[in-house]
Amino acid sequence: MEAAAQLRDTNALYSLIRKDPYILDNFDRIPFIETPLHAAARSGNVELAMEIIRLKPSFAKKPNQDGFSPMHLALQNGQTQTVLQLIDTDPELVRVRGREGITPLHHASEDGDLYLLEKFLSVCPKSLEDVTNKGDTALHIALKNDKVEAFQVLTRCPPSVIGLKEADQCYNKRILNSKNRDGSTLLHIATSKNQVQIVRCLLNCKVEINSLNSDGLTPLDITLLDQTQSRNQEIEDMLRSAGALEATSLPIKANSTNLLRTDQRLNEAAQAGNVDALYELIWEDAYLLDQIDQVPFVDTPLHTAASMGHINFALEIMRLKPSFARKQNQYGFCPLHLALQKTHTQMVLRLIDVDRNLVRVQGREGVTPLHYVAEKGNVDLLCKFLAVAQSLSCR
Repeated sequence: MEAAAQLRDTNALYSLIRKDPYILDNFDRIPFIETPLHAAARSGNVELAMEIIRLKPSFAKKPNQDGFSPMHLALQNGQTQTVLQLIDTDPELVRVRGREGITPLHHASEDGDLYLLEKFLSVCPKSLEDVTNKGDTALHIALKNDKVEAFQVLTRCPPSVIGLKEADQCYNKRILNSKNRDGSTLLHIATSKNQVQIVRCLLNCKVEINSLNSDGLTPLDITLLDQTQSRNQEIEDMLRSAGALEATSLPIKANSTNLLRTDQRLNEAAQAGNVDALYELIWEDAYLLDQIDQVPFVDTPLHTAASMGHINFALEIMRLKPSFARKQNQYGFCPLHLALQKTHTQMVLRLIDVDRNLVRVQGREGVTPLHYVAEKGNVDLLCKFLAVAQSLSCR
C-alpha cells in the first residue's frame, strides 16, 4: 500500500495492479486511509487522479486518517485543475464533508476563492445548504472571515438558489435567515463585524431583523454592546430604520416563536404533516434529528406521522433518518406498530415498501407487525406480510 500511495504515473499504477489485482480493493476496505487518489490530488497529478477515480470511484469520497477527502487535499494545496477535473467527474464532490463537517464549498468560502465558488455553485447549487459541525453555511463562513466579495458571489450565483424570482422567495428566506449552532444569523455576524455593505444588503433582502442568538441578543443588541471605537453608528441607524429592537423591547408576540420549545414545534409539524416546517426547524438546528436518535426510547416525528397517517411527512423523515423506523417509543412500539394500531393501511404499506425488514421488528412483549396482523385477523395485510417475510428468508 505504501508503494501505491507513492505512485507517480499511470504506468506505475497498472504495474502494481498486475502484481496484485486486489490492491485498490484493499484500500477500499479500510474506512480511513490515504489512498493513491489522495496522493495524486495533493500533488496535482490530474492524469493519474482521473485514472484512479475511473477504476475506483469510491476513493473520491473516502476520508484519510486526518478526515480529508482527495478534493479537500487538492484545495488545501492549490491544485485548482485537479479540483475542476474532480467535480467534472462528480459534481456531488462539492458536498463531501471532511473534518469538522467542512465541505469544499466551505473551504473555498473561507479562502475567498471567487472563481471556485462560482464553479461549485454552478455545478451543485444545493451545496449552499450544507453546514459544518458548528452549523455554519458557506455564507456564515464568508462573513466570519471578512470575505465580503465571496459573500456577494454566494448570494448572486446561481440565480436559482439565491434570487429574486417569486418561486425562490421561500428558499431565499430560509438561507439568509439560517442560524448556526450559536444561534447567530448572517445579520448577527455582519453586525458584529461592522460589515456595513452586507448589513445593508441583508436588510434590503428583508431578513428577520429581531432574531435572538443563543445569548438572547438581537443584531441591534450586538451593536449597542460594542463599547469600542469600532462601534458603527451607521449600522445602528440602518437597523433602527428597519425596525430593529433590543431583545428587552421585543413584544411577546414577536418573540413567541423563540420561546416555543423546538421539540413542541417539531411535534406540531409532525401532527400536521408539514414538511416545510420540518425543514425550517432543521435549518435552525442541523442536529435536531440526531439529538432525538440519541434517546433510546422516544416518540420520534416518524412515530407521530405514522400514528396520524401523514404519509409524505413519514417518508421524508424515514429518508432523513432511517433508524427512526426501528426505534421504540416509551411504550415499546415502533412507528409501524402505531400505524397498524390506527389502521392506517396505506401508511403501513408505504413503510414496508421502503424497508421490508420492518415486518420483523419486535415491539412490546416481542410482538412484531406480523404477529399483530395475525392476531387481528387482517387477511390482506397478513398475506402481504407473509410474502415479504418469505422474500426475506429466501435471501
